[in-house]
Amino acid sequence: MGHSRQLIPRMLAIACASCAIAFLVSGTANADTVVPLPDQDKALTTATGITVELSHTGESVTISPAIAANGLSRTAWVSGTAYADTGNADKGSLETGYLVGCQVDLSAGVSLGVDVGVSTNSLSPGVSSSFALKPGQVVAVKLGSKDLDPAAKAVGYSYRNLGIQVDGCGGFAQARSYTNLSVTGGGGSTTVALYGQPFSIG
Repeated sequence: MGHSRQLIPRMLAIACASCAIAFLVSGTANADTVVPLPDQDKALTTATGITVELSHTGESVTISPAIAANGLSRTAWVSGTAYADTGNADKGSLETGYLVGCQVDLSAGVSLGVDVGVSTNSLSPGVSSSFALKPGQVVAVKLGSKDLDPAAKAVGYSYRNLGIQVDGCGGFAQARSYTNLSVTGGGGSTTVALYGQPFSIG
C-alpha cells in the first residue's frame, strides 16, 4: 500500500508533464505566423516617353487561425506601401491590392474571377473582409487607390494590418500583392503592373 502511495506523485508528475507538452504544442499550432516579403520595384520608360519608377515595400503578412475554425476558412493580415514616381506624366492613378486564389498557383499567369472591393474604413483588429472562394477561382481584393499628385509627380498608398478572410476554400489558398499604375502623357496612356512574391495562407 505504501509503495502504491509513493507511485501516485510520480504518476501525477508524469501526467502533468504530458499535459504541459500537449498545451505547448496546441498553443504553437494556433499561433499567428508572420511572413516578411521581399521588396519589389520596376523602372521603365513608356512608349510615349513617360519615366516610371514603381515600388512595393515593407510588405508583410500575418497568417492567423481562421475565425470560423471550420477548415475551409483562412485569415491573413497584410501590410505594405505602394509608391510611384512618374517623372513627366500629366496625370495618373495607382491601385493596390491582393490576388487571392484557391487551388491555383499564382506564381504563373492567372485569370481573374471576380473583383472584391474592400472598405478600409470598416476594418478593425477584430474584423476582416470576407468572401467565398471556390477551388480554381482567383479574386482581386482592392485595398485602395489614389490619384497622382500633379505637383510632386508622385503617388503613394500605405496600408497596415488590413484583414482578408477567405471562406469556402477546400484546398490550399495562395495570395500575392499587385500594384497597377496608370499614367497619361505625351499623347498616350500606359498601365504598369507590379506583383509581389506569392505566399501561402493555408
